[in-house]
Amino acid sequence: MNGRRLIALLGTMSCLCLLTGCQTDDESDIAGGSSTQVVSSTQVVLDAATRTGTLQVGSRPIEAASTEISTLPSLPSDTAIASPNPPVDVTAIDVTAIDVTDHDGFTRITYRFDGNGPVFWKTEYVSEAIRAGDSTVVDVGSRSILQVDLMGVRSHPSLVSAPLDVTNITRMESAGTNDTILQSFIGTLQTRPAYTVSTSDSPSQLTIDIPAADN
Repeated sequence: MNGRRLIALLGTMSCLCLLTGCQTDDESDIAGGSSTQVVSSTQVVLDAATRTGTLQVGSRPIEAASTEISTLPSLPSDTAIASPNPPVDVTAIDVTAIDVTDHDGFTRITYRFDGNGPVFWKTEYVSEAIRAGDSTVVDVGSRSILQVDLMGVRSHPSLVSAPLDVTNITRMESAGTNDTILQSFIGTLQTRPAYTVSTSDSPSQLTIDIPAADN
């Protein structure tokens, strides 16, 4: 990824911050049917298009009620008065696993999260797999490349490359950037196939389903 794409990515992250909490609650199954139980999931069916969204991991920060102070005690000297509502610490989000599995008629990629706070995500097809930060070009050997950006997360080095033994994608490469962004490049057997993105807050995960060539 060149400097312009990185700037665009960070701009997307800023815009998505404004969308935190704008998540619908809709419990549904994913393409092809799965026995996985999800709670309060959001499902978006895509037509090979770019999409963005927000996933709340853990509990939302509780804002303390404002406290009115009618009088302040006299101070011996000019000192700073502590705020009655100190900021709430938010635990960083960790990507704990990336699972790639075959199902009846589609291949599923699942990102699992742990922590507390929002995760901003973006999916889009790109002409080249260029990593943010160092502009490294990744060869995924495929007809099309689906790029997945997860913003506001940390990742373990073991997640950089996911072993694949599946039928609908050729290769998947993931790498963390600046301890705040995880990028994945997914090579598909078809040319820009339509795909499905869904999120779940119990468990906290983001799922991408890529259909088989004959679907």
